[in-house]
Amino acid sequence: MRSLFWKMFFGAWITAVVMVVATVYVTQVRELGDPRLEDRWESAALFRQINRNLRLTRRHGPESFRFWLERQPPEVQERVFAINRAGTEILGRPIPVDMTPLFQTLNFRHRENQGQVDNKPALAFYIPQRGGDNLRVVFVAGGSKEELLMRFILRNFWPMLLLSALVSGLACYWLARYLSRPLDKLRTATRRVAAGELDYRVAPTLAKRGDELSELAEDFDSMTAQLQSAMSEQRRLIKDVSHELRSPLARLQVALGIARQKSDGAMESELERIGKAADYLEEIITDVLSLPVSGTDDRPLDDVVEIASLLNALADDLAVEAQQKNLQVRLRLAEQELLVATRGSSLTAALENILRNAIKYSPADSTVYVQARSDGQVCRIQVIDSGSGVEDSELQAIFRPFYRTDSARTRDSGGVGLGLAIAQRTISQHGGNISARNIPGKGLCVEITLPLVTLSDH
Repeated sequence: MRSLFWKMFFGAWITAVVMVVATVYVTQVRELGDPRLEDRWESAALFRQINRNLRLTRRHGPESFRFWLERQPPEVQERVFAINRAGTEILGRPIPVDMTPLFQTLNFRHRENQGQVDNKPALAFYIPQRGGDNLRVVFVAGGSKEELLMRFILRNFWPMLLLSALVSGLACYWLARYLSRPLDKLRTATRRVAAGELDYRVAPTLAKRGDELSELAEDFDSMTAQLQSAMSEQRRLIKDVSHELRSPLARLQVALGIARQKSDGAMESELERIGKAADYLEEIITDVLSLPVSGTDDRPLDDVVEIASLLNALADDLAVEAQQKNLQVRLRLAEQELLVATRGSSLTAALENILRNAIKYSPADSTVYVQARSDGQVCRIQVIDSGSGVEDSELQAIFRPFYRTDSARTRDSGGVGLGLAIAQRTISQHGGNISARNIPGKGLCVEITLPLVTLSDH
């Protein structure tokens, strides 16, 4: 039972039912202690027999009553005691100690009395006889208070249970709902804020309560407001940095054009690579400018790229960086075409960023593995480096913007923590997923899944 609502409901409900039963017990014990209540008498038929025989005793004497009592079963004899004028019990039995006061109160003027014998209701009678003789009789009319209460509860168990369960159930349901509803609202608010709705506020819906939960809602809104402010500052910083990057990038492109004019084709391949990198940098800056603003992008995927060819091209472009560290980039690509919908060179930039990170964080004289395969519906790409990996607790956090681990991977290599965040956003816009895990004996594995398309889809 994980729901707080049902825990509170059943806890309060069972408590309420127990309180109802306890209340009945306390009140009924007091009332059932009164020997004058005929409801306590267990057998009206036996009482009528005693009365009839007492009337016969007035005419025929005590022997008549003794004759009747001797022929009764033991359970009746245990409840009826009679003393003659000589003070002897007519059946020769000892008189119970707590019954003696009842016999002593009976006389010619005081012919009836009620009392308790062994905590049970008892009735006492004085029967005068002809010739000055008399007979005093005590009849134990019922059971003890506890016995009678148990009998009362058993006789009325289902009506009591039904009534107490119905009334207390309604009250406890309202109480549990009253206490758990604010928690449901706080949970909804937490999920919406986690989804990026930093302007969502929950305190106005709980302001009328005026209790600890409304104060918790105010604290939650205060935390969300501070988070929203921090994100705004981050957004402003990103925009400022990105605008500052555009100026040197523009100068780089101008210098690249001049270099092409002066090279007379001698360095065309190198300049082409520099130009392509500048174009990618321009697109990355554009993505960075939009990254903190919105998690969605309505621009259509209007192009198709073949993954195996793209990975081969990226490996060739990054061959110089790999050779500087004497690294090998081993490709294990599927033989069939892996067509993925894309937009411009956004997917190219994301994959290049991941592959460049693998080269950067792998030690010299090691290997970077790039694998691509298909299960018919999705394309699965794995980029595995030979570095020291990332702490398991940080495998999710490395995809957050500006997140930098405390490991040597980041301290040694620098960076601002945007590469994987941009890659995650790009892969998400392509309808795919990206994740990271450590592979024992190798390093960090970044895995990407992208939906495959056929030419008929376009």
